[in-house]
Amino acid sequence: MGSVKAAYMMTDWEGVAGVDDWDPRNRDYGPQAKGVYERSEGQRLLTAEVNAAAEGLFAAGLEEVLINDAHGGRRNILPEELISGVHLVRGDNRPSWLLGISKRFDVLVQVGMHAMWGTPCGCLAHSMSTGITYRVNGREVGEMEIAAFLAGQLGIPWVFTSGDLHACRESEDWVPGIVTASVKEGLSDLCAIHMAPVDARQLIRERIQEAVAKAETLGLLVPDGPVVMEIERDDPWPARLREGAERVDAFTVRYTGETFWQVFHHSSYGKPDLPLP
Repeated sequence: MGSVKAAYMMTDWEGVAGVDDWDPRNRDYGPQAKGVYERSEGQRLLTAEVNAAAEGLFAAGLEEVLINDAHGGRRNILPEELISGVHLVRGDNRPSWLLGISKRFDVLVQVGMHAMWGTPCGCLAHSMSTGITYRVNGREVGEMEIAAFLAGQLGIPWVFTSGDLHACRESEDWVPGIVTASVKEGLSDLCAIHMAPVDARQLIRERIQEAVAKAETLGLLVPDGPVVMEIERDDPWPARLREGAERVDAFTVRYTGETFWQVFHHSSYGKPDLPLP
């Protein structure tokens, strides 16, 4: 445990205890009182879980925690309510997905996570958006695995997940021995049994310390190269694709590269040559 000093925290909205509906920011009522209230509630709940995770990390002896405010509008965590000692990366017009990540981080932890698109009973399950399926070397992946693949290429193991029970089970399928904190159990896309937020935070605080203690026993999640990523949508892809994409059929495109880092940044940012940080 003594050699684990820095954690990169990936965060999302949909796996937080108390959240069982989509972020209202893009809905018609988003700017109205109902939307403002719903979004403010989600922000408070997410920020408190992030704080609990950071508290657990510092209690486990870590010296650096960088939090990626990665959901949707990129301004979901309330900076003024964060505990002392953490750093927050957020904002739009992002040059890459895992902003600020580098080889100096010892572990990847993921907070507020949801299961991949198509997961039975997964509350708010999706993969970047609804109606989209990602496959890497033939196996379906979700947002958690994408983050873990990118971190894994830098030598950073994925050691902890909190969120929906179905997201936690997904994590355990990918990384045997990973520590998880299930703070709610999805019953459908818009329904879940939630822990009381105060109890969810305590569970996160405790379990993340267990994750740090066993971090060095967990392997890296790195796809074998060459890497083939297919993205299938319910709606047809437009006639014009990103340069370098291969059209498999009307609904599926394919990207191929030597590494997942290359393939993902090609598909999402048009940067197949983005250097490792």
